[in-house]
Amino acid sequence: MVDAARHPKVDVRTYTEVERVEGFVGNFKVQLREKSRYVIADRCNGCGECAKVCPIEVPNYFDMNLAPRKAIDVPMSQSVPLVYSIDMDACIHCYKCVDACGKLEAIDFSMEDKLVWEDVGSIVVATGYSHFDPSVMPEYGYGRYPNVVTAIEMERLNNSAGPTAGNLIRPSDGANPKRLAIINCVGSRDKRFNPWCSNFCCMYAIKNAILLKQAYPDMDITVYYIDIRTPSKGYEEFYDRARKMDIHFTQGRPSLITEDPETRNLFVHSEDVALGRVTEREYDMVMLNQAAIPQPDADEMSSVLNISQSPGGWFMEYHPKLRPIDTPTDGIFLAGACQGIKDIPASVAQGSAAAARAGRVLHAKEWEIEPVVAVVWEDRCISAKGKKCGLCAKACPYGAIEYEVGKAAHVVTAKCHGCGGCVAECPHNAITQLHFTDAQILAQIHALLAERPEEKILAFRCNWCSYPGADLAGTSHFEYSANERGLRVMCAARMDADFIYEAFRLGAGAVLYSGCHPQDCHYITGQRVGARRAERLLKAFEKMGMTPGRFRVEWISAAEGDKYARVINEMQATLDSIPKEKLLEEIERLRPQMEKRARRMRETPQVEKALEYSRELETAMTGKEV
Repeated sequence: MVDAARHPKVDVRTYTEVERVEGFVGNFKVQLREKSRYVIADRCNGCGECAKVCPIEVPNYFDMNLAPRKAIDVPMSQSVPLVYSIDMDACIHCYKCVDACGKLEAIDFSMEDKLVWEDVGSIVVATGYSHFDPSVMPEYGYGRYPNVVTAIEMERLNNSAGPTAGNLIRPSDGANPKRLAIINCVGSRDKRFNPWCSNFCCMYAIKNAILLKQAYPDMDITVYYIDIRTPSKGYEEFYDRARKMDIHFTQGRPSLITEDPETRNLFVHSEDVALGRVTEREYDMVMLNQAAIPQPDADEMSSVLNISQSPGGWFMEYHPKLRPIDTPTDGIFLAGACQGIKDIPASVAQGSAAAARAGRVLHAKEWEIEPVVAVVWEDRCISAKGKKCGLCAKACPYGAIEYEVGKAAHVVTAKCHGCGGCVAECPHNAITQLHFTDAQILAQIHALLAERPEEKILAFRCNWCSYPGADLAGTSHFEYSANERGLRVMCAARMDADFIYEAFRLGAGAVLYSGCHPQDCHYITGQRVGARRAERLLKAFEKMGMTPGRFRVEWISAAEGDKYARVINEMQATLDSIPKEKLLEEIERLRPQMEKRARRMRETPQVEKALEYSRELETAMTGKEV
């Protein structure tokens, strides 16, 4: 951190928050809130005289509230920059710090937060993780039993720069503990709280156990675990080293901790898998290895940066294997545990990778993007005529559409990622998507349903998940109905309701509406936009009296080729169960409604020309005039 602060091309802004982010890759504008320290940074030399005379003491959050700090203080002696700040929630305005500062005149109680804008080319998000609060687990007594501490509190107690100068003591009586229990997976791998494994906790527990055993050779240390996970280079050897040091490992998740009110000793009740029975053991202290969780402000930061999150709240990468550093928003990259729990070596590696990715943007004069962007036909946009709409802007997960009543909607090309959600949502067909225009897709639908459409299953697939899933089904030789006909679009959000209506108008036996799982969507909220539209279609077809199963919605990942094959075979079974006469009668009965609902699509530019070409193609294929 010192090297970074001294680097001529690195500007370290501590005590600063990101308020807003505007713009696009290579041209971001970031609004920063520089929070007031009430100490002028250029004048403060970090001498600490102000803290010595301050009469107010409050819990020190850096020491996990195990020791006090002054109302004017620095988090730690090695802070960068070494500039003091005043906690106004604790300050009593006695002004003794002002007198102690003397001629430096570094303290200014009139200071206020400053909002500044900075132009940046790329952004690296490295906000890290937070810790699970074990006080919500009453069975472990954290917060009630003073000798039950968290791993971070144990770190501070055993640290030479900590509140006890490295002398490990029990909070209840100040005695040195002789027996210590370490409990892993507190709040993780637990369906009540966090289902995920916290990745580094096994090694973290082993490290703390070894350090304590080295410092206190006579200490009896037991680690309670569900599974010991040591998959990386040298980790298993580290685990073996701990066992050779006579550190005990008991497989079993403790169910209860109780306390002796007189001695304040603790009793850990746990299953011992090796013994095949429940045990109760007495300890002087218990350390809880709590789960790693996303930062409390992760949702807010996700909104500010316009990046998506996984179901657990972690920031989501563009692709878990091919682009694990990138976010769905070009120019914004992820580093460290904000993207998912990882240990120090993995965080360092990802940080270096993120720096390299960001450097590519900074050194490029031009930046290439995918050509499948949206374009507005200004003469068709009702906003230009003074009418209120804005549906396209609401559907865009990237904020790429600028909307103002009285002006046609405008797509910022550099921000558009080509999901096509805005195109499908526009009720006036005023937007198109290059290479996936309505005309192109409708021509494909007509060609695919040119012959015996009542026998066909028309499958709409998203480019990133269900389309590769179908491809995997083929390369894996999973058998599925030969009556399936696939059609690719970039995202489920691009699957216009008009496409479905037109397919059924043409007599399709069944239609599959498929895309990514919600957590896998490459377009942040694209899947959700598509899912809402699919739900509306399901309800509409139910009211029309369509046979259940003829229209089906499924979310299929790129790895689920077996699921794709199964879904198609189930749809084929549904078609086979309907007598052909009944199916044809249903198609004819619903055709007028489908034609009525799909009529606006023919107003779209280029559609009629494409359909004319499609008719010529159908004639050539079937030998019949269409």
